[in-house]
Amino acid sequence: MRASISVCAMSLALLQLAEALGGARSRKFSLMADMGLLPDGTPMHLPSDIKAAMQIASSRPPPATNGTPEKIEPEYVELPLDNFAKNKDYSYQGTFNNRFWVAESAYKPGGPVFIYDVGEADAEPNALFRLQNTTSFFKQIVDKYNGIGIVWEHRYYGNSTPEPIDLNTPPEVFQWLTTEQSLADVDRFAKQFKRKNIKYNLTPDKTPWIFVGGSYPAMRAAFMRDKYPDTIFASYASSAPVQAQNDMSVYFEPVWRGMTEYGWGNCTKDIKAAIQYMDKVMENPTAAANLKERFLGLGAGNNSNPTFADALTTPFYLWQSYGVEGGALGLRSFCDFLSTDPLSNKTSGADGWAAIKGANYTVNRWAAYPRFTTMVNGYLTTNCSGTLQKKGDCNLDLRFDDPAMISWTWQYCTQWGFLQSANVGAHQLVSKYNSLEHQKDICHRQFPTAKPPLLPTWPSVDRTNDVFGGWDIRPSQVYWSGGEFDPWRTLSPLSAESFAPHPKTFQNPPKCGEEQDEDEIFGYVMKGAQHCYDFRTTFAGGSVSRKYFTDALDRWLPCFKSKKGGNGHN
Repeated sequence: MRASISVCAMSLALLQLAEALGGARSRKFSLMADMGLLPDGTPMHLPSDIKAAMQIASSRPPPATNGTPEKIEPEYVELPLDNFAKNKDYSYQGTFNNRFWVAESAYKPGGPVFIYDVGEADAEPNALFRLQNTTSFFKQIVDKYNGIGIVWEHRYYGNSTPEPIDLNTPPEVFQWLTTEQSLADVDRFAKQFKRKNIKYNLTPDKTPWIFVGGSYPAMRAAFMRDKYPDTIFASYASSAPVQAQNDMSVYFEPVWRGMTEYGWGNCTKDIKAAIQYMDKVMENPTAAANLKERFLGLGAGNNSNPTFADALTTPFYLWQSYGVEGGALGLRSFCDFLSTDPLSNKTSGADGWAAIKGANYTVNRWAAYPRFTTMVNGYLTTNCSGTLQKKGDCNLDLRFDDPAMISWTWQYCTQWGFLQSANVGAHQLVSKYNSLEHQKDICHRQFPTAKPPLLPTWPSVDRTNDVFGGWDIRPSQVYWSGGEFDPWRTLSPLSAESFAPHPKTFQNPPKCGEEQDEDEIFGYVMKGAQHCYDFRTTFAGGSVSRKYFTDALDRWLPCFKSKKGGNGHN
């Protein structure tokens, strides 16, 4: 067991927490981690030179060094809700305003346009960090190539919504929230892009456009290059799970492997022993109710076994963004508590305490963890008391009320699946009651009035893979990256799982326009990394991955040929 480090206390008042693993909530964590911040907004423990450069307030530009920093304001473009309208009557279904931000300060005539796609989250909190902070990898790349930088907000997130998104939004409103429509948004935007202070033609006809994204935006990076090769010249796809799949119980396998590799194998074994013990206890309704109240206080006993299983999953919420770190609610804090005997102050051996003291001992330690109720109340939007002396309003079966999570739930429940059910077996970390059926039911709990075909019974993953290509997508001029212990790598072309195709990766940039066969891919897996770790300059190993991409751009950009007709000027 590794020694504990000091961590900053987490203030849940700063977070808008409501979601299942992955998706909008975890996307926000990843974006904060990219900025060198813990989930509560305080800085991670970084090398002094990096820490000094980081901006704590992500919505403010860095202090001026050479003159006044560029003033960047949010801008909007009007786009049709239905990009594929019959008879090209794009106004028939209505329009919405899509938000974006632009940095021009590094631009020199002929430089590329780089578009950073924020994906399933409000783009505002870190848009200016991406474009102006010297520790932002995106700014570094834009500056290196004397380009224009754009931060793009996905339709139905942040301020890019056709109407307010809340629990009262009719499900019919979401019919235009598809990956296909969102890709067409970027294509339509790019073809009309111009800047009043720049005379050069900045559309894809005359200027190379480079799409950069991590996670779901990484999927979009690959899809844009595949579906719109005349618009997007090259793409950077970091941690892209392009294979749609309903059963994503495999999500927890890299967590087990990573914790073991990082020295927390004793904790994983105790978690497994505790989970299996509790699964057995919950077969008896009376015992199950008592167990839930031991963990979450009076009133918790009324919850179902599956929703209590959701609560037991919360210690893993920060893994993909922070590994075992993440501040007061990170896995390090949880495992330190679980693995330390309060009487002897000794740490468990490699096999954990359950192997010596029995699984009930580990269950009792978990139930006594002082931050567990805080964690559950924050992530699951409930109000459990955490004590047997006071009854709380402990309902674990509430719909997600965060707008970004509502929109993302629609996306995964209709197109992508990604249902993170229990990985029952040798590496089990999650209760068996967190079943695939339960994960599917969450979709219909969230949108109770939506019926097929508007909301399918199960996410339509076969159709999605038919449309986008799944494992086998190999557009030219795309660089793929992943983290060794990233749960989302499991459904990317870089997956190491037994059911994945395992193409051979290579790092020497392919020639311009050269697609790969299905058995090879231009990509790289970062050791000791989780999700999108090459998008954070605070992770030393990320620079290797980023250089593979810039080396490729150095080879590809000279190949760009402007379309015939007109000249390079607006």
